[in-house]
Amino acid sequence: MSSSTTKLLAKRLYVCPRCISRQRSFHTSRRARHGVLSVLEERGLINQIAGDRHALDHLLRTRKLGIYAGIDPTAPSLHLGHLLPYMVLFWLYHHGHHVVSLVGGATSKVGDPSGRLVSRARTAESVMQANFEAMYAQVGGLWENVVRYGKRHRLDENEKGIGKREVLNNADWLDGLGILQFLKMMGNGMRLGAMLGRDTVRNKMEKGDGMSFAEFTYPLLQGWDWWQMYQDRAIQVQVGGGDQYGNIIAGMDAVNYIAQNEAESGRQKEWLDAEGRLKEDLSPFGLTVPLLTTSAGEKFGKSAGNAVWLDSNLTSPFDLYGFLLRSADEDVQRYLKLFTFVPISEIASIMQQHIQDPGKRKAQHLLAGEVLELVHGAEVAAKTQAEHQAMRAPTISSLLQTSSTDTEDPRTKLPQSLVHNTPFGRILYHAGLVATKSEGARLVSKGGVYVASPSRNQTGELSFTQIKEQQPSDVENLIVDGLLILRLGKWKVRVIEVVQDEEFDAEKQDAPGWTEHKATRVR
Repeated sequence: MSSSTTKLLAKRLYVCPRCISRQRSFHTSRRARHGVLSVLEERGLINQIAGDRHALDHLLRTRKLGIYAGIDPTAPSLHLGHLLPYMVLFWLYHHGHHVVSLVGGATSKVGDPSGRLVSRARTAESVMQANFEAMYAQVGGLWENVVRYGKRHRLDENEKGIGKREVLNNADWLDGLGILQFLKMMGNGMRLGAMLGRDTVRNKMEKGDGMSFAEFTYPLLQGWDWWQMYQDRAIQVQVGGGDQYGNIIAGMDAVNYIAQNEAESGRQKEWLDAEGRLKEDLSPFGLTVPLLTTSAGEKFGKSAGNAVWLDSNLTSPFDLYGFLLRSADEDVQRYLKLFTFVPISEIASIMQQHIQDPGKRKAQHLLAGEVLELVHGAEVAAKTQAEHQAMRAPTISSLLQTSSTDTEDPRTKLPQSLVHNTPFGRILYHAGLVATKSEGARLVSKGGVYVASPSRNQTGELSFTQIKEQQPSDVENLIVDGLLILRLGKWKVRVIEVVQDEEFDAEKQDAPGWTEHKATRVR
């Protein structure tokens, strides 16, 4: 190679050292911004951090941490609000950390007073056990869906890989805990002044029905849970709702105190520094998720009138999808960040499409489909999404096809005597769409009830007309091919097959289940 060629190559290959330094600094800072703690913060999942944020961020980047979130089975199912702390676990699991879902088989018998002014009603032992078994199984099933959902979003391909997951029951250690051992190891370190000063305690004593000793000791039992998992599984971080911050602080105090004062001498030496304090990289930390509200300040799900359950037997996939589909435009972007694995860039893109044509509700459909996939699996999510799309422009065939799925059957059968020349409010009652006849009358008067008109377009799509001036005598003219089709609001449709009274009575004798639609000859 000639000297001139060598000089030319050297000249072409030369890169300014300062530029290299800047480039490395850029990529380093870019990776730094996208550590898992930054991901959680970017998605709005972090409300408060108990402990030093920089130290926690460093630990999450440099080694695998143990993290847990606990839930007491005070009901047979998780509800939508429980997904928030669990979403933190799901993200941490997909960034290589060891996560524990703790179900409070023991602490549910005491009752967490956090955020309450009135003590929980006593629950029968058999009911508590049934709730525990149902929720424990549900959490395990939820994790199976989460693993598949994460693979679909390729979260298992990050540099740390996936972590380790466990579902535990705190009755395994609390049921056998002796009161003297508990007081010896923890009681001396927990000061009454700090406990009485917590908002939860003060509010319940001053504004509520007082605080029982069992409720007062609940944070200590929760702290013992953490200590048990800290020493056995190196669980160093607790995740909870915003109302759990005081309990988390109490748990951090408990772990620190026991580790420094009452731990076995051999283990104690490993945990403590030269001054007898818990080593900084072994210190406990806490994370709380935000209180979930709508843009109007209402608690998430309260507008529905009851909890939105994750158990399909309590809230059907169809109803869960519909609830999320009704999310306000001001809320849907935030919910997509909180409840899904959809990347931030894709959320921004779908929101641009949504702004251009809000009527299509693309962002809401994405939210509903993603949450259903996470909760119930991809197959149920796809089926439910197709059913809702069909409801946007329903045909007779699409409505009848829905009855073969897992959603609520939109068909019912009523005798002519309960339909012909009958006020629409009473028809709603007989069809099982409302609980009382007066409720049906109120819905009609408020304009919330629609009836399918006899005419259809070439595609067979039904057109609905709001019930206003229609009289009972008009009902018979609205029945087409023996079917009267009513709709409540935007989505709830009932196809009423109107049959001769004699036919209905014969079928009722063979199938007593008709009574659940309140079909009775008493008008």
